[in-house]
Amino acid sequence: MPPSRPAYRQKQFSLLFFLLFALLSLNGCDYVGFYTQQAHRHQTYRYFPSVAALNQIDPENSMILRGPIKRLQKQNEPLLLVAVCSKYQQNEKVDLVQIPVSTDTYMAFLPVGSYDLYVFADLDGDGDFESEELVGKASVIVNPEQSRNRAIIEGPAIIVDREHPGEVAFRVHEKVRPTTYVYASLDDEFFDPRYGNTGLYNPSQLIEHTQGFVFGLENFDAKKTTVLFVHGISGTPRDWKYLVAGMDRSRFQPLFFYYPSGLRLDTMGSLLAEVIRDIDKNAKEGGRRIVLVGYSMGGLVALSAINKLSEGMFPSSLKMFCSFSTPYGGDENAEKGVENAPVVVPVWRDIATKSEFLQTLTGKPFPKQLPYYLFFSYHETSRFNLGESSDGTIMLRSQLTPYAQKSATKIMGFDETHTGILNNDGVRQSFNQLLDTITAAP
Repeated sequence: MPPSRPAYRQKQFSLLFFLLFALLSLNGCDYVGFYTQQAHRHQTYRYFPSVAALNQIDPENSMILRGPIKRLQKQNEPLLLVAVCSKYQQNEKVDLVQIPVSTDTYMAFLPVGSYDLYVFADLDGDGDFESEELVGKASVIVNPEQSRNRAIIEGPAIIVDREHPGEVAFRVHEKVRPTTYVYASLDDEFFDPRYGNTGLYNPSQLIEHTQGFVFGLENFDAKKTTVLFVHGISGTPRDWKYLVAGMDRSRFQPLFFYYPSGLRLDTMGSLLAEVIRDIDKNAKEGGRRIVLVGYSMGGLVALSAINKLSEGMFPSSLKMFCSFSTPYGGDENAEKGVENAPVVVPVWRDIATKSEFLQTLTGKPFPKQLPYYLFFSYHETSRFNLGESSDGTIMLRSQLTPYAQKSATKIMGFDETHTGILNNDGVRQSFNQLLDTITAAP
């Protein structure tokens, strides 16, 4: 028997109120914009399909392609990588990535498909990459079967030869822009908080902005201890400004994993593990030391990377892991979003309470050789906590799961909000004391 009209309306109203509450708890205004954009993208793709559109419509099924650049001539100049696919239209430019002078690796974010990779140099020095300035090319197939952890595709080496340039049949006209992994300050516009929301709701757009994933405040110094910071959901490296300002920069060098937080965490964990392996390879005779630091959801990304590193030869240079206010038990608002939101942000599936990702993540033993320090926060600000303790964002029971307490070398609690913990003087002092133990160790 169908419900009466008043009862039906009441049920509709209750559902609408619940959904509105859930969405507002998950950055509702930004979510509404994301939902509207996704609806428009799907409609456009239906009539005008393109591979580039898939990065925005279905980013969780795109993968990171990375491979080596081999320069035949010594030239200190940026390069441009163009990934081209002809699935829907001839020579569609799916991704354009500028390669800084300081790196010999290219990287692109691509949906499944077959691609031609072209590399261009500004041969005439006019400030533009152009079609007749082709200096290298290769082909690659991007699919999960050829990937590592269904996240990273090892691309072919691309040989760059400036002395024998070629030309492509499609138009290329891109401005050469300054690209670097070094920025003078976290106050730089490059780290503006608005890019955090971009990374959550439009991952491919953030990747286009950053043109990379690891950034620092000075040139790489192998004599210093690397402190690798991983921000949380909708965050940027600027979130670490207060802790970094208190570090002894003569001994410690901050690096920042700047990633789109809307993507699946297993993918980001795989990429972070590759970053740590790369730093470890450059360690001089085992003297290099790495400290891994994650905030909020960034702690889950960091733990995912640690688990992947544990599957092979564990990097000897990784000496410590610190997490701040990390939801090891997941987030109930994300779970409500997955169950009720009309469009789901991919990362919600991973941070939802009892998600498959979280169960797998915390189902593996933490490596005994790695000291792990857990910072948690418990200053409650919300009136809707139903009597449970939290820091205004993450429940205390999620920060202090049995797995986290059992794995931690030491647990430190602070009467701070979820965001306040990164701006607390006591937290900074405790963190610096932990760093001192790294440099004092043999």
